[in-house]
Amino acid sequence: MNEAPHSSPHSFVVCGNAETDSFAPTYRGPHTPVLAAFGGGSMHRFRMNGHWDLERAAAENTGSLLRSHKQFDQNKPLWDDLTFQFSTLSLLYADENRLEGYASSAAEAEAVVRQFAKNYARPPEPEAGSYSLIRVDKDIGRVNVPLAAESLLSDEIFTLHYTEATVVWHRDFVQRLTTRKNGLAILEGPPGTGKTSYLRHLMGVLRESHRFYFIPASTLRVLSDPNFIGFWADQRRRYQDKQFAVILEDSDAALMARGADNREQVSAILNLTDGMLADFLRLQILCTINGRATDIDQALLRPGRLITHRVFPRLSREHASLLAANLGRSLPTACDYSLAEIFADPETCEARKPRIGFSA
Repeated sequence: MNEAPHSSPHSFVVCGNAETDSFAPTYRGPHTPVLAAFGGGSMHRFRMNGHWDLERAAAENTGSLLRSHKQFDQNKPLWDDLTFQFSTLSLLYADENRLEGYASSAAEAEAVVRQFAKNYARPPEPEAGSYSLIRVDKDIGRVNVPLAAESLLSDEIFTLHYTEATVVWHRDFVQRLTTRKNGLAILEGPPGTGKTSYLRHLMGVLRESHRFYFIPASTLRVLSDPNFIGFWADQRRRYQDKQFAVILEDSDAALMARGADNREQVSAILNLTDGMLADFLRLQILCTINGRATDIDQALLRPGRLITHRVFPRLSREHASLLAANLGRSLPTACDYSLAEIFADPETCEARKPRIGFSA
């Protein structure tokens, strides 16, 4: 076996004797095969985190494939975990995000993992973010949706899209999302003020630490589906090192004061964002609303549950003019503008009549 490069920020060695339970795998995987192979002899383990092409690895190593688990996900069958035995004392366990090699010496354990990693590493994640679209039919599944590179804004472009106060808030919000394990965030604002665009940008900013899931408004009932907990438990097992964030877009109805039509949804969000269930699932729920936060069920706004509540305002004419100039556009006469109005086709965008009262 050829030696692969000896550098990985996510790898480490565990050395020990197989007689002790502390070195036996604690996950669903090669517990019995490893103990059977090494017995009371010397056993060394080397672990590496990353992303691997399990489909190709299984196809190219059928003679060495000792154990496997496959399940139906994203409308196709996928390998969930694999155990290979390349020789009597050379075993490797692989799942979607982790490799663990076992051998009679530390160097051999490291070599088998590094060679596998070199042969079956997946391409690096895109620079922009991505999210999993939650689908509900006979069961609960997901479809991966990569975002376009332009969804991740440079600092200069971000400051053109949003007010100075929003830029300052964004830095604090990112910090909170990296330290809080669960909670609720509410992004409020009239349609077109950039809430969804902001969430796309946020997915790119947090792509290394987070996994994002999007639940369409038409399937919000999944929040109170008993199978929902099982779905998240499976996701948590697959992505143990990631923080999970769930996006609910245009979720006014699900957050309003509890009534006959939304009681189950509000109760589900309460349980998911604060409480014993929240301790297990560790979900951050990010909601956008077009209405006013004053109409939201007050229990959702309780300190400790609420990560942030941010109003996305319309841009002043001065600020909008800077963005329009950057885009090479001219603006119709108005007091303030939404991002949607600035980006709209000038030939179809009519001047908005001045409003009486305070700007949102």
